[in-house]
Amino acid sequence: MLTQFPPRIGRLLWALRLLVTVLIPALPLLVAVWAWQGATSPEWMGGAWPMLPAGTALTGTKSTIVLALGALSLGPMIWVLWQMRGLFGLYAAGAALSDAAAAHIRRAGAGLAALALVQALLMPLQTLALTWDNGPGERSIALAITSEMLWLALSGGLLVVIGWAMSEAARQAEENRGFV
Repeated sequence: MLTQFPPRIGRLLWALRLLVTVLIPALPLLVAVWAWQGATSPEWMGGAWPMLPAGTALTGTKSTIVLALGALSLGPMIWVLWQMRGLFGLYAAGAALSDAAAAHIRRAGAGLAALALVQALLMPLQTLALTWDNGPGERSIALAITSEMLWLALSGGLLVVIGWAMSEAARQAEENRGFV
């Protein structure tokens, strides 16, 4: 069943799909620029990790390692953006209530939940990389669950449930069309 949206929604879908399409290659490029800047100016880490023990050396090598670890978050981010791009494309084509649209929503939700998990796992590795050369008693591993991680996980779970509900709605709609 095709859905015809009003023109203003069509324009919004076009703009969102364009934005997501631009972000997919732009995010890795931005991370590469930040990695370059971080390697040449490692003092940025002091503000990003205020809990570092006094005397922790902030070097270009540590900055590169921390940013390389952080770049692992790009996988789930790109995955979610790709799912959003596909969803906006289906909506623009009028396939809003379809199993394919529901699958994109579910996969985007799973990607957001995965991003929250990846971020939670990366923080201890990054703090360890920053303090590995500190003296005994000055090394640290910080584990934190931030409000951002919690919201990502909850939003991801919500999207998975919405995707499941949409799949069921699409199945019901198809079944109802068969009776008419």
